[in-house]
Amino acid sequence: MKLFTVTFLVFILCSCSSADSSADSSTDNTVNSSTTIYMVRHAEKVNEDNPDPSLTMDGFTRADDLKAALMDASIDAIIVSDLQRTQLTAQPLADYLGLQMIVIPIQELGGELYIQGVVDEINNNWSGKEVLVVTHNPLYRLIAEGFNTPELPAIDDATGYDHFFVITKSDVPSEQAKLSHTRYGALPQRFF
Repeated sequence: MKLFTVTFLVFILCSCSSADSSADSSTDNTVNSSTTIYMVRHAEKVNEDNPDPSLTMDGFTRADDLKAALMDASIDAIIVSDLQRTQLTAQPLADYLGLQMIVIPIQELGGELYIQGVVDEINNNWSGKEVLVVTHNPLYRLIAEGFNTPELPAIDDATGYDHFFVITKSDVPSEQAKLSHTRYGALPQRFF
């Protein structure tokens, strides 16, 4: 309940600041900016009968690889879910950058409201900034849709931990976002 209250309070504050900034922007003649969203799936998780598993040793290595990949970027915010695998994936980079992770509670909100929460958080609070989103398969595709992004490829649920998407979205909602897809860290090991 406490997490929901904090989340609801953040939502209200974001809505108020968004309304204030839109009123100011009508008199502001600045050039449109773009927002860069780095999006990855959480690192390799332990295969156990647990709804909130930790990372494997390979997963912790991949978390360090994510830090190495983004340590020189100008990350302004890191968004994760309330499941520890996303937080553990982002933790090395968050520690290095001195950033507190923004937690959008998927367990409490459910998938659809979680996706909308991530999109709203970025649109309302991080416009023109660089944001890392560590999320889940296949939710990364649905989050990207919220930014008017070309369709992201499906990734294998058992081995698709190394995909790295960069979305550059204009602050003009009608413009389609640009998408770059690469990989980071070691190739995931296949389990047969």
